[in-house]
Amino acid sequence: MTKYTKGQDDDFDFDWGDDAGADEPEVTEGEGDQDEVDPNRDPNALPVTWKAGTFNGEDCVKFYAHGETMSYETGKVTKRAVLLARVSERELTMFPLVANPSRSNFLEPKYDELTSITVLPEEGRSWWLPESLRDFEGMLKELPTGFARRAIYGLGLRWEYRLIPEAIRELVGVTHLIIEPGDDARVELPAFMLGAERFTRIRKAIDTITGRASLRSLKARRLAAYNETLHAALPDQFEHRYPPVKAGEIYELVQLRGRASSRSARDGIAAAQVVREDAQKIASEDPSKLFELKAVIEQVTLAQLIGEFEAMLQRNLPEPKWQSFFKANPFILGLAFPYPVILFQDQASVGGTTIRGNGESIVDFLMAQQFTGNLAIVEIKRPSTALVEPKTYRGDLHAPHRDLTASMAQALDQRAVLLHHFAAKKSFDPTLADAHVSSVNCIVIVGSLPKDAAQVRSLDLFRHSSKDVAVVTFDELLAKLKELHRLMSANASAPAAPPAAPEGPNKDLF
Repeated sequence: MTKYTKGQDDDFDFDWGDDAGADEPEVTEGEGDQDEVDPNRDPNALPVTWKAGTFNGEDCVKFYAHGETMSYETGKVTKRAVLLARVSERELTMFPLVANPSRSNFLEPKYDELTSITVLPEEGRSWWLPESLRDFEGMLKELPTGFARRAIYGLGLRWEYRLIPEAIRELVGVTHLIIEPGDDARVELPAFMLGAERFTRIRKAIDTITGRASLRSLKARRLAAYNETLHAALPDQFEHRYPPVKAGEIYELVQLRGRASSRSARDGIAAAQVVREDAQKIASEDPSKLFELKAVIEQVTLAQLIGEFEAMLQRNLPEPKWQSFFKANPFILGLAFPYPVILFQDQASVGGTTIRGNGESIVDFLMAQQFTGNLAIVEIKRPSTALVEPKTYRGDLHAPHRDLTASMAQALDQRAVLLHHFAAKKSFDPTLADAHVSSVNCIVIVGSLPKDAAQVRSLDLFRHSSKDVAVVTFDELLAKLKELHRLMSANASAPAAPPAAPEGPNKDLF
């Protein structure tokens, strides 16, 4: 007889002719018997032989799978015996193989680079050396649930659990999976160590997911059949049915926030609709979450508003564009006041019409103190409006630009007209019932702060000397928006101190 010395774990190429008795592995009495051939045998079942041997100085039993494979290089068919399993008292190692002879990778490793799976016995126990294929398959029944029980089908894991080795194979360099007692999961290249308890937990999770998927698939097929038959034929009598959403499904999706980029804009709109419909329930069960959501929405909205404001400042837009912007976002105008205000009326007519119908005075925005009803006038100019004269008047002092003084004069004129005609308007307009004009503030939003320090100083000297009209620049409003966003976004437990108000007669307007 010929002993094979190619390697303990390598396959053997056999020439199985009629006189090939000397080419079989050396066996002792009772060894080397192939699996009994059944006339109705599955054609995908592998012939399996076994023999006793040693590995790393320990007695072991090796099992070989037999079959014919074709070499694509030579075109020759070769009969092979490939190591399928090796059992010693210390470990049971499988070398899972593709058992389908019609596959091009027949008798190749079932899990590609992951060529072997070793199962260690429980602590204090050991494996035994099987004395037959039947004895070996009895040993396979001792393995954790999820392992294949028949050697003739190539061993390894059952089909539904192939995802476990597929996941492990993503780590380059892993060729060996070891199932050991415990609940561990670690890498000791080229081996991946997986605790038997963790393996069982993974298997049960896969079973649960598979069961859910099967049930949902059945329900979806029933819905499709119903909707395309009864509903299609008699829609008035049989309403369209939709699949139910299980409790916690949205929560599970939110936990995938690391993959938020895969959610579409429609998903976001739908989520907002769900929150809007369930807002009252959320407020009663977990109000803190609703407040957190409100804060997030406000921060995002404010950030977008700041971006829009900055983009508009880069363009030379006319006054009507800015009036539309502030009308859509009136709270920005409120940042120019020291008290809470509401937008009472935009493009408000305060009077002054002559008998010929001309001369009417129109205020860009008529604001009202939220708690007292005291009215205020806001006039909007352009960010590009000049604020001081480019040339100095004396020393480094710059006189106010005529466009600025004209804007302030316009606001003062509008206030005078409002005071003169308010009593008459109030008697005819019920919306003015709670309003009064005891102390009408005027604010002009105009221009941008000069870059030159002397010009900024000259502007402050002039505008803070005016007790009746406050001048606020566009970039100052933008800065207040940014500070508001910073305060809203801050994670500090103590609120940040508000920015110091500028000194001057009109400091109460800022």
